[in-house]
Amino acid sequence: MFKLSNTRNLLFLLFPIYYLQGVVYPKGSTISQLCLFLILLICSWLFVKTLLLKERKPLFYKAWTALLLLNIVGFIFTANYSDPMHLGAFKEILGCLLPFYAFYYFSKKGCLESKHLITFFLIILPVTILFYFANRYQILLNRSMDGDLVNNVAYSFVRLIPFVFLIKEKKLLSLLSFMLLFIFIIAGAKRGAFIAGGIYFLLYFYYQLKTIDKRQRNYYYFLIIIVLSAFLYYVYSTVVSNEFFMDRLVSMAEGDSSGRDWIYQSIWNEWYKSESYLNILLGYGFASSLGMTGGFFAHNDWLELLSSFGLIGVAVYLFLFYAVFKTIRNKQLALDKRYLLFSITIVWLFISFFSMWYTTMGSYTQAILLAYLTQQTSSHSPQKHNKLSDEGE
Repeated sequence: MFKLSNTRNLLFLLFPIYYLQGVVYPKGSTISQLCLFLILLICSWLFVKTLLLKERKPLFYKAWTALLLLNIVGFIFTANYSDPMHLGAFKEILGCLLPFYAFYYFSKKGCLESKHLITFFLIILPVTILFYFANRYQILLNRSMDGDLVNNVAYSFVRLIPFVFLIKEKKLLSLLSFMLLFIFIIAGAKRGAFIAGGIYFLLYFYYQLKTIDKRQRNYYYFLIIIVLSAFLYYVYSTVVSNEFFMDRLVSMAEGDSSGRDWIYQSIWNEWYKSESYLNILLGYGFASSLGMTGGFFAHNDWLELLSSFGLIGVAVYLFLFYAVFKTIRNKQLALDKRYLLFSITIVWLFISFFSMWYTTMGSYTQAILLAYLTQQTSSHSPQKHNKLSDEGE
């Protein structure tokens, strides 16, 4: 029998291998397609396994499942199968939502702990850095200068920040890891990623101050203040000296949204002015934003749901956030985990309004953490790791 811990380790390897496409092997090759197929297959199998668990599921599990099923049903009955953008969007959604169930199951069976998540972080971090430089190289192929480069991989570094919260015993390693992530966020020149990273910045350092070991309080206060001061100086000098990035921040303050205002208005007007109450309630079908904007996705989870699934879709997403905030208030979850869950949710909510969260596979890292955190609020305590849970059933 294939051990459950081996399944966990296999997934931990498949994700980095998948994201090495375009770095060590060509994009869209058989390797990447096989990795994605295995990821979705394993996660789908474990989705069924979680459904069969004889337990009362947490509210968040139910809300997450409602969002998944909404997109699956919507895709089956309303998608254009001949449109590669529809197929690509569905792949991204499954790549984000399905891993939740795999890691929920691992946690439930006692073979997912913070040390495993930290190990995964240490594996995926260098892969993300390589992916960043590979993407940068592709952008520069037809350019002579790189001063005006915007690298979307910056969001991948934002999504990795919560893993740093888990490194509690070695605070210096935690601080250095956070700074490294933030350096790449700044280098990416993505305004949304920079703001999201800034939110994490405030939450992270507050978390560090609140979780200091009382026996070494003076030492850690001194360490955190020194590192924080040096890092703030670095961030300020780097951003101010980057004229292109400063111009982008100033233009954002003046209302420049890189065309998002037009996209948002197009989708909203199409939905709001609909003469059919059915469209208002149920939307126009999977990935309808493409038709409303002439080929662009909404870059806003709420409007994407509104255009695709109407008020029903928005209600499901609201239910998901209600569930996660209720989980945060659950005293059964340890205080440090509740704070981590709160931090993830605040940044997730921000990204959902100005970019894509559940509609991009890159958010699978957050899904893994959400599964780990929310599973521990179920009515039964997580099982201890034993021979039965490791070997399967």
